[in-house]
Amino acid sequence: MFGLLRFLLSLVILWVAVFLLQEATFLYFDPRRLAGIPSNAIGYAFWRGIPMDLATACYFTLPIALLGVVLSFREVNWVRRALRPITIVFLLISGFVHVSDIGLFTAWGTKVNHKALSYLIYPEESMAAIAGAPVGQLIVIMLAQLAIALFILFRIDHQRSFLIKKGTARWTTAITIPVLLFIGMRGGVQPYPIDRSWSYHSGHSILNLGALNGTWNLIVLLAEPPEIASNPYNFMPNEEAQQRFAALHPKGHGAAEHILSTERPNVIIVLLESWTADVVGVLGGDSGVTPAFDRASRDGLLFTNFYSTGFRTEQGLCAIISGFPSQPKTTIIRQYGKFDRLPSLVDRLDSAGYSSTYYYAGDVAFANTRSYLEAMGFDKVHDETSFPIVHRTRWGAYDEELFAFHERDSRSASEPFFHVLMTSTSHEPFDVPIDEGFPGKDPSQQYRNSVHYTDRTLGSFLEECKKQPWYDRTLIVIVADHGHYLPRNRGSHMAERHRIPLLFTGGALDSTYRGTKDLTFGSHVDLPMTMLEQLGFSSFRSSWGSDLFDPTVPHFAFWTFDDGFGIADAAGVQVYDNLAGSLLQESGTPTADQKSEQLANGKALEQILLDQYIQMSQ
Repeated sequence: MFGLLRFLLSLVILWVAVFLLQEATFLYFDPRRLAGIPSNAIGYAFWRGIPMDLATACYFTLPIALLGVVLSFREVNWVRRALRPITIVFLLISGFVHVSDIGLFTAWGTKVNHKALSYLIYPEESMAAIAGAPVGQLIVIMLAQLAIALFILFRIDHQRSFLIKKGTARWTTAITIPVLLFIGMRGGVQPYPIDRSWSYHSGHSILNLGALNGTWNLIVLLAEPPEIASNPYNFMPNEEAQQRFAALHPKGHGAAEHILSTERPNVIIVLLESWTADVVGVLGGDSGVTPAFDRASRDGLLFTNFYSTGFRTEQGLCAIISGFPSQPKTTIIRQYGKFDRLPSLVDRLDSAGYSSTYYYAGDVAFANTRSYLEAMGFDKVHDETSFPIVHRTRWGAYDEELFAFHERDSRSASEPFFHVLMTSTSHEPFDVPIDEGFPGKDPSQQYRNSVHYTDRTLGSFLEECKKQPWYDRTLIVIVADHGHYLPRNRGSHMAERHRIPLLFTGGALDSTYRGTKDLTFGSHVDLPMTMLEQLGFSSFRSSWGSDLFDPTVPHFAFWTFDDGFGIADAAGVQVYDNLAGSLLQESGTPTADQKSEQLANGKALEQILLDQYIQMSQ
């Protein structure tokens, strides 16, 4: 057993060495790409790449290990002879993928993706696409790496005996070795297997791509469905869709209302997990579930017609930070080569001297969130590894521990700062073992119970904020990341499921607006533009969203679900099913012309959204 283990370990070390060499070649192929990047950041990229390198090494070692298990039972000549050639084939594949990545990065700024793979069915076009690439250099690189790898490979003894005489030891080996390699392939025994987010760690795209193992990336690409290649929602001629989109997003005349009592305030955004208006008393929801939020609304500015862009946290996050709506059937935060091309509210504030921190009490790598946050330029990203956790649910520490950590950490924060806190306790399966006065095992009661808990800790957090020296200079924005079907079992398409709370409060809110309500319709994508206008920064690359306080522009809410969209404004609500080609919901009292225009606008928005989404990888 130990002879086979030593042999396999030698192969794993060989593969990791090859991958580190490939990473170095990728990063230093054109040193100008690294201009302005600190050397310690470049060194850290190598460190971040090692877990994925090890996982890929385990993928390539597994077939050899299975043949080695056969040889531990009996010597089979053809099996013995196959060991080295299999590794050589894998080295050739890995080398080809690596030089392809270098060429693609030169041309597209990305590594191999579905779009690149789709070109393989068009050989002539593929050759034309790489005509400008330094093919000669890439061939030399590939041959040199292969020569170095083969030099090491042929010094690993492939003829040593793996025979095991004892039957028990044989079967132990046959089970243990594949299990160890499968654990290595998934990156360890953590709940979620390794994914691309493990390599995304920097605001410098080249460092993220350098740490992303190209061969592993190809394996995943072959296993996952291809990206959307053409727009499935061509409802109207592109010119008409563009005209409607432009009419819905005109350039405004600036904020008619200025709600701040100070210039350049600190900004704290509290994202409430799964809060729907159906449980917020001040929004007409269930009474007694959110008493702290209801009290806070009497000291703040509450929007009563605010909607989530989607139904997942990552969708709301992308809309709030990048001003980009959720998409049917896909999520941009999961698409490398797309999300890192989005505009960033964080970057805009950073250029104005703001420090930025993201706080979460769970696994921030889930759903590529860390990758997105790093790409958006957050200075610090805190998660469950940043502080000791006393109590936790399946999703992370209790919200009160998250708020307490922020209170401690913010004492030394440099001003002005931009902080985002993402709560988690009110996420399914609502396993907070605290009695909040909503007894029973009914999911609706458990949901109310968890929301009430978060509400109570939110109230305590706001009181603690008032004691901080920075409070008078701070705007606090409280908004849900998305709604929820509970407690009233709302369908995924329903407008009521997407209606969520939005509250502006804090010491920097002008006293004129305390205790007021705003009936303006809006959604997550409006927040970046709204906040930048209030702070005095008007430039933002997103073509979506409007300043909620500007009466000179149209205001509406637009959201998507699996294969449809919803649109709401002061005239009414319409929800459209793309597959059925019919309305799922409509309300309000619009005229026939108003209904027709609103529906056409919704179709134009969805069509433009998918056009933009597809074009981000072109």
